[in-house]
Amino acid sequence: LLHNAPVMLIGTAISTAAFPRLTDRLAQGRVDLFRKEFTRVISTMIWIALPVVVISYFSRAYLARIIFARSNREIALIFGFLCIAIFFRIMYTIISRYFYAYKDTKTPLYVSLFIIALNIFLAYNWSKPGAYGVVGLALAQATVAIVEVSILITIMLFRDRKIFTKEFYNFLSKVISATGFSAVAAYLIVQLLPLSQSDRGFIILVKLAFITLVVFTVHTLVSYAFGINEGRAISARFKNLI
Repeated sequence: LLHNAPVMLIGTAISTAAFPRLTDRLAQGRVDLFRKEFTRVISTMIWIALPVVVISYFSRAYLARIIFARSNREIALIFGFLCIAIFFRIMYTIISRYFYAYKDTKTPLYVSLFIIALNIFLAYNWSKPGAYGVVGLALAQATVAIVEVSILITIMLFRDRKIFTKEFYNFLSKVISATGFSAVAAYLIVQLLPLSQSDRGFIILVKLAFITLVVFTVHTLVSYAFGINEGRAISARFKNLI
């Protein structure tokens, strides 16, 4: 549930909403507008997904306590590895639709079949008692998620070298830098609001809400300072609301 919820709420929701517009661009024969629309959508998803991953990782113990009050250390450890998979699963939802927009369903299918086989192999070997145990399953999930997205992006770039422009790579460097500040903020706020043995229910939810608020605020402000459009848009809406 913790692993799939961000993927469904961010990845599936945004990519599904954007897919008809992408197909319309190709139907019009406007490949240039298709590239522009695709990079805009994937940029937005990256900007939203990275702070979610930061929050999920640093608050994994809080989330594990909510799900299972006892023996939550192993759950928190497993979810820590799954946080990596969350980001790449979100990216997969829009990258796979790049191929679907071109009416290419075979490439994602063949890659998925390979990933399934790789996942079985890694899960079997890494989950052995002499290896990583149950944590190996999460580690396998994270690994195959990275491999799957990497393969699809490689194929995408091979087919269309103009899909990602210098502006996109510039955005990527800025948003990664902004995420670094968000990670520092998450670490500091978790230190200020540590999870104690007596924390239950409402107290944990309040701490989670505060951690989320701080991380997204820092992420938005730093993005605004770096000139990232998403940060500027949210800041402008907040000013209008005030």
